[in-house]
Amino acid sequence: MRDTMSKKIYAIVLSALFIFTTSTFAEVETTSSIRGEVNVEGAVVSATHTPTGLTKTRTATDGGFYLTNLPIGGPYEITVSASGYGSQTRSDIMLTLNETTNLDITLVSDSLEEITVTAAAGQGSIRMGSGTFLDRDAIDGIPTVNRSIADIAKIDPRVTISSGSSRYSEISVMGQNNRFNDFTIDGVSFNDPFGLNANGFGSMRNPIGMEFVDQMSVDVTPFDASRGNTTGGSIATVTKSGSNEFHGSVFFIERDESNVGDAPDGTEFPEFSEETMGFTFSGPIIKDKLFFFVGYEEFESASPALYGTTDSNAPIKADALTTAMADQIKSIAMNRYNYDPGEISNFTTPETSEKMILKLNANISDIHRAVVMIQRDEDLYPRKYNRGSTVFSNNWYAKPPIIDRESFTLYSDWNDRLSTKIRYSHYQLTEDDASIGDPFMPEVNIEVCEGWDCDNVYLGGDRYRGANFIDIDSDFLSFKATYDLGDHVLSAGIDRDESAVYNLFIARYNGEVQFDSIADFEAGTYSYLRFHTPQTGIADVDSVAANFDIEKTTLYVQDRIYLGDLTLDVGLRYDAVETPTSPVANPKFEERNGFSNAQRFDYDSVQPRFGFNYDASESLFGDRDRIVSAEIRGGYGKFMGRIPRVWYGNAYSRSGGLSDYVKVYGHDSTLPSFRCGGTVGPMPAGDPSFFWMGASSNYCIPSSPYFNDAQVTDPDFEAPQSWRMNLALDLVTAGGYELTLEYNHDSVDEAVFYKELGLTLEGHLSDGRGIYSHGPGDFMLTNTDEGGAEAYSFSVRKSWDMGLSMFGSWSSVNAKDVYPLTSAQAESAYGYT
Repeated sequence: MRDTMSKKIYAIVLSALFIFTTSTFAEVETTSSIRGEVNVEGAVVSATHTPTGLTKTRTATDGGFYLTNLPIGGPYEITVSASGYGSQTRSDIMLTLNETTNLDITLVSDSLEEITVTAAAGQGSIRMGSGTFLDRDAIDGIPTVNRSIADIAKIDPRVTISSGSSRYSEISVMGQNNRFNDFTIDGVSFNDPFGLNANGFGSMRNPIGMEFVDQMSVDVTPFDASRGNTTGGSIATVTKSGSNEFHGSVFFIERDESNVGDAPDGTEFPEFSEETMGFTFSGPIIKDKLFFFVGYEEFESASPALYGTTDSNAPIKADALTTAMADQIKSIAMNRYNYDPGEISNFTTPETSEKMILKLNANISDIHRAVVMIQRDEDLYPRKYNRGSTVFSNNWYAKPPIIDRESFTLYSDWNDRLSTKIRYSHYQLTEDDASIGDPFMPEVNIEVCEGWDCDNVYLGGDRYRGANFIDIDSDFLSFKATYDLGDHVLSAGIDRDESAVYNLFIARYNGEVQFDSIADFEAGTYSYLRFHTPQTGIADVDSVAANFDIEKTTLYVQDRIYLGDLTLDVGLRYDAVETPTSPVANPKFEERNGFSNAQRFDYDSVQPRFGFNYDASESLFGDRDRIVSAEIRGGYGKFMGRIPRVWYGNAYSRSGGLSDYVKVYGHDSTLPSFRCGGTVGPMPAGDPSFFWMGASSNYCIPSSPYFNDAQVTDPDFEAPQSWRMNLALDLVTAGGYELTLEYNHDSVDEAVFYKELGLTLEGHLSDGRGIYSHGPGDFMLTNTDEGGAEAYSFSVRKSWDMGLSMFGSWSSVNAKDVYPLTSAQAESAYGYT
């Protein structure tokens, strides 16, 4: 184990130093900076990170001094000295993620002794854009039930959270689609790498244990040109690090139905149990040189199924299905079809999640500092697709994603002016979804009725899990350089990332069969059959898989300009995305629509950015009797967002030339002639798996299958992009109240839109709206320029010396979009509007 770990870390270092490989990652800073004004040119400035002994030294110029790539938090001790002057020390300085701390220091004659100042005298921060920052104390002070990123993020007044839990807990920023956020851990994106989860993460639950987090920010408009990958919000977390002292924690949390109140009508909350446990441990390996942080978290839950028969004790009872009917269906399944469907009431669905993290920090020399991170996340998440229906337990399926991530970051200060950062990260997700029972048993839907009351009863393999596998392998490398010119701080960088995407998804590979009664189920006489077969044969599932690469290149440059009380950021960002390979061409699609479906993704975006911060304390409140600090900040710029990779994959897996997707209405229905004619026949006794390919069926796969509908990308498709602006006023009163008034405005430049091709106008309604007939089922991913959002917000916070803190906020958000884009498949995203 030790040898394997050593080889992995060594491989990460080599990759970062020698490989310029090419994932949709975004580069986000995980460090802080200090800028200061000193009245003596040539003064020596020394900053020491007290927990680790890391020390950086600069010589002040007429423009002051600038220290970058500093670990967040602290405390720091800043000492300034010059010949002929007494030295001055500032202690207990804490640094904030993605912000620059501003210090004004005045040295006096050496006839006076050394001056030591604690904390905030002459200290402030330079903020641009809008968002909310939380340190560890603030995170601990937020009431939370789920201990999740969503629970913490909603402290920002422009963030809304859906009522769902775990995978279905949606985070919306400024009213935007939850899939358009960017979430990072220690500077590298940790989004859902494929795009199926409503929470926006690759994991089914929280992507990181909250006990591992040191600081967190929710940025709505990060105008820094190095920030991108979002038209929603940018949520950044930085994990804890080791220091010269050992620290550790052990935690255990338990919840069940007794912790949840009754419904307004007095109904008790259904039975469930949850347990979360784990530990953290950190400390020095070599004092002042090498440090470690390790964390582990384990979650387990058990929830009985909510649905059951009319005479069961299930919280939600069926309308018509009795226990006797369920027993009869189970008996038929076992005796006629040799299939055990499981239970329909009173069964439990266990869920587990494990998270592990190892972080190493090294002060290599006065020039170099390095960080190595290794993370693993394993989930087992049981679910049923047929929510709201009575479902036998073996129709449920399990999602078991495994996420591995390794990263290496090297920070270097080459001299007083030039600093660089190089980061390499590797990310892999594998997920092999499958039904809890036999995945190849056709999904059976039986309608049962008692009078006017009816239920649909499901058993067999889930219709979307017969062939469902995801493997995504991503590599990312970034380089950033910062050069201090005194009144100007120049920064420039390049990011290169590449993802290899493999998605095997054949809807209804195992078939979907509907029966109008229990008697029809026993006879095998179905009213509807739908199945999906690879053109090269039922066993050749790889031929239908989406298998493609996504490459992204980012360039940016920025100038931070210091003009007394006014600070400006002027930047330019360029993003280019492409998929090198094309989907399989479908000549019938081109014949129908006049252009080829074999369209690659190939788009780019130039994004100008501008931000400002004006310290108006003196100009507006010179006496500072009531307002001790006043700051006006804001900006305007263009942001290119990301789109879920599953939307890329639709064009590759559903080109129409790879498989035969068949609907049969009745066991004796004749198939259309272009599907070879013939009939499938009833569902046979014994093993009915793939019975449409069996001896009792004369269905055959067409030799030229290029007739099916296709999912295609617009040849002129552009990435989602928005113009975003904000204006804010920050005030600090003499009584210590911090007040913020803020306005945000987003205007869509390009948004994602689905269009059904081949619609025919058949007439009009009385109000003038058109009536259209469906086309052949071709759906195109394209763009619209409609949509946007506007928000007004106000917040107040106050801290007292006794340790009590208070925060409150209000917001009004008005957002508009054309499509909610809640689904992965094109026809579903188009239909669910």
